[in-house]
Amino acid sequence: MKLLIDAHLPSSLASFFSGHDVLHTSRLPPGNLTPDRNINELSVLENRALITKDSDFYYSYLSSRKPYKLVLVKLGNMRLKELKGYFERNADKITGLLEEHSFLIPEADRIRVLE
Repeated sequence: MKLLIDAHLPSSLASFFSGHDVLHTSRLPPGNLTPDRNINELSVLENRALITKDSDFYYSYLSSRKPYKLVLVKLGNMRLKELKGYFERNADKITGLLEEHSFLIPEADRIRVLE
C-alpha cells in the first residue's frame, strides 16, 4: 500500500505503517508548503492514499475524486503521544480497510467507511 501523510500530521506516524511505501509531505521538494492540488496530483499519479486532517481534501474528493484514496482523520485535539498511540493501534486496520475502500474517517471510537 502506498500512503502519503499530509503536513497536518507528524512525519513520525510513518513508522506505524511498516511494510508500506509511506511518504510525508515534508519530503517533497516544496516540503510542508506543497499546494493541495500538487498533493492530489501526486496521490493520483502514484496511487497513494492520503492521510490528512485537512477538510479541504474532503471537498476535492467529493467533487473530483482526488486524492486517489482519502483517510480524513477526525480525532479532535489530541496530544502527540495520544495520536501516536491511536495510529499504533489502528494502522493495520486502516491499511486493511483501504484495500477495499477509498474513503475512511478515523474517529476516537471507530473508523467510518464512506466509500
